[in-house]
Formats: sequence, structure tokens, C-alpha cells
Amino acid sequence: MIAWEYIMIHHSLTKDGETVSWKAIEDFHRNQYGWSDIGYHFGVELIGDRHQVLIGRTLLKPGAHCKESRMNEKAIGICCVGNFDLTIPSDKMMEILIHKLIHPLMDLFAIDKDHIVFHREYATYKSCPGLLFDKKLLLNRI
Repeated sequence: MIAWEYIMIHHSLTKDGETVSWKAIEDFHRNQYGWSDIGYHFGVELIGDRHQVLIGRTLLKPGAHCKESRMNEKAIGICCVGNFDLTIPSDKMMEILIHKLIHPLMDLFAIDKDHIVFHREYATYKSCPGLLFDKKLLLNRI
């Protein structure tokens, strides 16, 4: 098992809706980049009328979500499906992200709150997980 040190939050930069787009993200990563799997370990997406946690690549493998500072090997990658440059993440999405992913992962891997990071902190040329995704608010809710 990889000694995970961080949890890194991303967004898909696509409009979320009532249809599953996790498969489309996986197909894009496989077909466009030639990767063996989706780049993220987990996702949160609105499916129908509720948000769900989606499984990506196994935690036994490094991610393919942030090459800067070798974060693929240090950070569990979570992608929130949506474009948070244009909309604020919903309370429901935040609730699922925090309670069904972040808290359990923090407990399982002894990850401190200060090791919850945004992609843009390492890939400074990106806005990921979106300009309207408030890190301070997220950390206050954790």
C-alpha cells in the first residue's frame, strides 16, 4: 500500500448533470492520454437526484492527476464533477465529499487537515478545483 500523505481535490471542468459522466472522464483519460485507468482515485457526481461517490483507480496505484511535486505518488486524487469556475459546489456535494470521502480517508491514512490540498496549489497555471470552490469553507466544514 502507498503511504498516502495528502488528499487532493479537483474538478472535472465540465457541467454536471443527471447523467453519469464519470465513464466519459475515464474514457477520455484512456483514449486521449493512453493511460491504463482514470487518473483519479475517487469522484463525487450528481447522478439522478443525489450525489454519489465513484470509484476510480485503486489506491494500490499512484494517481495520474497531478505530476507537479510528484503528487501523483503522495496524494489521493478526488474529482468533483462540475465546473466550479462557474458555479459554487452544492452543499450536498460538499457533504458527500467531506463525510463519505475526506473524513474516512483522513482516518484510514492518518492525513492531517493541513494536507487537504487543491490541484491549483501545485499546478499554479490551473484554477482547479475551480475559482468558486472555497478551500477555507471546505476546511472549516472538515
